[in-house]
Amino acid sequence: MPPKSEAQRRLMQAAAHDPKVAAKTGVSSKVAKEFADADPGGKLPAKAKSKKKGPNQFALPRGKR
Repeated sequence: MPPKSEAQRRLMQAAAHDPKVAAKTGVSSKVAKEFADADPGGKLPAKAKSKKKGPNQFALPRGKR
């Protein structure tokens, strides 16, 4: 699975190379290494785009409150 943002790429690289970062973020070192190995490189946006728009993009669905 390719990274969606530069921040995600940096997190996975850090977790792949430093077990302390992996433990702190809750990302498995094995998963981070697989993710980093599958990264094709290239330019990414600094932040992933949100699929939702508007002021309630972070609101929970009505049944989940």
